[in-house]
Amino acid sequence: MSSPNYTYKHERSVAFKDTDMAGIVHFTQLLAYAEEAEHAALLSIAVKPMSREGGFPKVHINCDYRSPARFGDRVEVILGIETISDSSLRWKFEIVDTTNREKKICEGSFVTVFVNSKGGAELIKQDTRAVLKTLLIT
Repeated sequence: MSSPNYTYKHERSVAFKDTDMAGIVHFTQLLAYAEEAEHAALLSIAVKPMSREGGFPKVHINCDYRSPARFGDRVEVILGIETISDSSLRWKFEIVDTTNREKKICEGSFVTVFVNSKGGAELIKQDTRAVLKTLLIT
């Protein structure tokens, strides 16, 4: 099975603070890397992850861990939007080692819902929806 054609790539180094006593990235940090890439992807198309009008908090996430990442490794988060509904986005992501792109560190998906400043779900505006389509996985 081939990988999806992800639309956004975000590279970073593994920081010492992200590792456990064995020197391996703690799984929660990998989720933080995915969120960092999600926010960078949204900002790249001029959509703010959070503003006075509202934002896109996560309501569901799943992740399968495949291989460890260690302090100093260069990793790349590749992600894109799988589906856009009236008020939510379903994202897919993979994190790979940049020195061996065949080495998949983890893969997963998460769902975000557009909420207003009071935390209530709202419809994604048509102009925002049109821009978000540029991040759709093909």
